[in-house]
Amino acid sequence: MVRSYLKIAFRHLLQHKTITLINIGGLAIGMACCMLIVLFVQDERSFNNFHANGKNIYRLNCLSGQKGEINHMSITQFPAGPALKAELSDVKMAVRITEQGSPLFAYKDKKFIEKRVAYADPDFFRMFSFPLVAGNMATALKEPNTVVVSESIARKYFGNRDPIGKVLRMENKTNCRVTAVMKDMPLNSDMQYDMLLSYSTFEKGLDLSGEWFNFSANYTYLLLHNQANMAKVNRELQLFTDRHVKDIATKLGFTFSYQLQPLDNIHLHPRGDGGDDNRLKLIYVYVAIAIFIILIACINFMNLATARAGERSMEVGLRKVMGAPRKSLVVQFLLEAVLLSLIAFVIALLIAQLLLPAFNDITAKSLHLFGEEQVPLLGLLLLVAVFTGLLAGSYPALFLSGFVPIAILKGTFQSLRNRTFLRKVLVVSQFVIAIVLIVSTIVVYRQLRYWQQQNLGLNKEYLLNVYLYGAGDTHKKELIKEETLRYPAVKEASLSNMALGRFITNFNPIAKEGDSDEQSITAGIIRSDFNLIKTLGMKLVKGRAFSENMGMDSTSSFIVNEAAAKALGLSNPIGARIEWRPGYTTRKGAIVGVVKDFNYQTLRLPVGPVIYIVDPGEAALLTLRLQPGAVDKQLARLNSIWDKLVPDYPFQYSFVGDDLAKQYLNEQRLGTLFGVFAILSVFIACMGLFGLSILISRQRTKEIGIRKVLGASVSSITTLLSKDFLQLVFVALLIATPVAWYLMNRWLQDFAYRINVEWWMFVAAGLCAVAIALFTISFQSVKAALMNPVKSLRTE
Repeated sequence: MVRSYLKIAFRHLLQHKTITLINIGGLAIGMACCMLIVLFVQDERSFNNFHANGKNIYRLNCLSGQKGEINHMSITQFPAGPALKAELSDVKMAVRITEQGSPLFAYKDKKFIEKRVAYADPDFFRMFSFPLVAGNMATALKEPNTVVVSESIARKYFGNRDPIGKVLRMENKTNCRVTAVMKDMPLNSDMQYDMLLSYSTFEKGLDLSGEWFNFSANYTYLLLHNQANMAKVNRELQLFTDRHVKDIATKLGFTFSYQLQPLDNIHLHPRGDGGDDNRLKLIYVYVAIAIFIILIACINFMNLATARAGERSMEVGLRKVMGAPRKSLVVQFLLEAVLLSLIAFVIALLIAQLLLPAFNDITAKSLHLFGEEQVPLLGLLLLVAVFTGLLAGSYPALFLSGFVPIAILKGTFQSLRNRTFLRKVLVVSQFVIAIVLIVSTIVVYRQLRYWQQQNLGLNKEYLLNVYLYGAGDTHKKELIKEETLRYPAVKEASLSNMALGRFITNFNPIAKEGDSDEQSITAGIIRSDFNLIKTLGMKLVKGRAFSENMGMDSTSSFIVNEAAAKALGLSNPIGARIEWRPGYTTRKGAIVGVVKDFNYQTLRLPVGPVIYIVDPGEAALLTLRLQPGAVDKQLARLNSIWDKLVPDYPFQYSFVGDDLAKQYLNEQRLGTLFGVFAILSVFIACMGLFGLSILISRQRTKEIGIRKVLGASVSSITTLLSKDFLQLVFVALLIATPVAWYLMNRWLQDFAYRINVEWWMFVAAGLCAVAIALFTISFQSVKAALMNPVKSLRTE
């Protein structure tokens, strides 16, 4: 029986090649998109889940606040880990990881700046499942001046030689002996380190036991016992906070508490507060798009099957008269749908494989479709394909198998065939989805363009950040600045601790002189020389810039931005005295200038308070404003100046404009994917329209012939055949407009600086959908209108 069903199914599919190709093409494209999105979601959900102890590992987060505002931090104080292990009964291990910036490492004549370096406690490899290919995990990070390197780093420095026991020199001052080699950390790990130094190397010569309010790039992870009671752990954690942190936090006017975050939750919630769940939102968006596109493909199948109901009615009638039960007819039509879906599945695999490199570029992933580890996923996708076939074929199977044979054989089935309401609903649904995606693409790209063109409050053109790794003391940094200023291509130069477009390194309490800690505000602290404001092209709205001729500027003067003056409640800030209270000292002085607010961080967030002080000794970079000209030549000259003054360290730089653009990579990727999926959804929907126009033209062949005999023009017949479809597209536009407006407004609410969703965006999306639909329909409509009426009326 099954073989008979298959034979009939193949015969039917081959007899109607155009409709079959449309169905298979739509389903294949929809499935391919679904496969790519499933791969993406699977990868996002797989982060950090490969650790054997993963279910019992937690990251320690800090929650500090002032005036009711809570700041969630994933960094913690240095002594927290060892103290928690000693004082909390359910803590089995505690591991600290302190990131080490970008130190220089050398082995013989090989020298490289390494950017993925950290110090780690000895239990690192016992807590986390990062396998070693050489060395002992229990002792690898136990002794001072030892380092564990990845396989890639081992090959980079030592080639094929055994790295164990070899010595790498760090920063030209510390010899680090290689004690182990670990496998390169997997891509689905939030930890990405190439070199791990022993924590005792970091602690040597330091007393960190009292650093309970020093937050550097230090992360603390706890491994709890299998039977740990989380309620008890949280109670003990609160008592621990009261013992060690409460007094100093209260003194500084802060509230403080700890939070334990499960390891497998970190990737989707990096800060741990749930407020930065952009990654999770992105997953929801991708899943929604996958469902929508596969629905559009399924709708095509349903529409084309029901549109062909009249052609298959006689087959159904005869089979029922011959005794075929409805169940067998349902099985027959479902089998056809599943067979078509399986063919589409095979084609979809090929399409997905071809599109995967481009998809990886857009999403910054390294996904792959085939491989031993992907067998379960491919099995799941095969089940999805079967389900898609059943979903797509369910309504046609139930609809066609329900025909009344007497009505069919008497020729009174015409009334059934005219019931097209559901078909219209399905076509409208397709174009609602397509138009929503088109509007979303327009909004995302407009928002990105708005960010790119927004006046940041400074001039970002031709600004170059030179990173002062290995530059030495303040005198050496000043010498580098003076040498670069001698080069005519350099207009301005300034030393500071702020890499514009990347970060501000310090946030500390600021208050009006004499105010209590509770009355203070938290501000970003920018330490620089006297020339930063001029170099950045910032606008002074009140007062003056720092000057070397003003002796007090280097010790007790401040410049604030407008946001800081407002937060401090200063209507006339010039001359007002304020205090900077970083915790270890207090600096008092007067405000000498107010600069216009500028966006030192992403435009997703509002401008916060910023304080400027003269203190170039803390400078981490040299910011240069270059003359317009040949960039490659300018960089080569700057590189030669650097090599002359700092021969042991490579020249490292970045353009501020590029750094600012990188802040919006997620939105750029989202916009690109919206654009691609919008195009595909419209394409699939139009494939369905094309198939429907073929079938409807075929059903109305004699009507067209009669109209032509009576004098109807080609244009009038084309209009007749097209208007019904265009009406559906207009209805879809009316439905899609409020839906897209709501969704895009919700998305834009996350940003401090955002565009408005305007009426023309919906008009543009509607015109695009109408134009594409009209082009699709017109092709078949004109063809039908040009047909010789003699042929269509020959059987009358």
